[in-house]
Amino acid sequence: MARQLVESLRGVGTIEAGGQVLRTTAYEVSVWSDDRPLAPGEPLDARTSIDGHIDITGIGEAVVLAGPGTLTLTIEDGRRLAIQLTSTGGGIAGRGWLPSA
Repeated sequence: MARQLVESLRGVGTIEAGGQVLRTTAYEVSVWSDDRPLAPGEPLDARTSIDGHIDITGIGEAVVLAGPGTLTLTIEDGRRLAIQLTSTGGGIAGRGWLPSA
């Protein structure tokens, strides 16, 4: 199964947890689409995956950021993405786009 890059995003955004802004940071996000056929009743977005990186340089509390089940990254165009840290180096996995605030 091959993945196809749908969108590549880069900029400076905010990271929030529980409605509280934790940090303004640089981000890189890639949106991928699988070329596999959809199963009956499967939503279209089930074929999409989102991954990337946020800059956590200089943050000793990266473990604290990894603690919340879901963080929110607000990107420069105003879209909001539910994310989870996947590494102490700032790797992220997207859980899906959220409605605008």
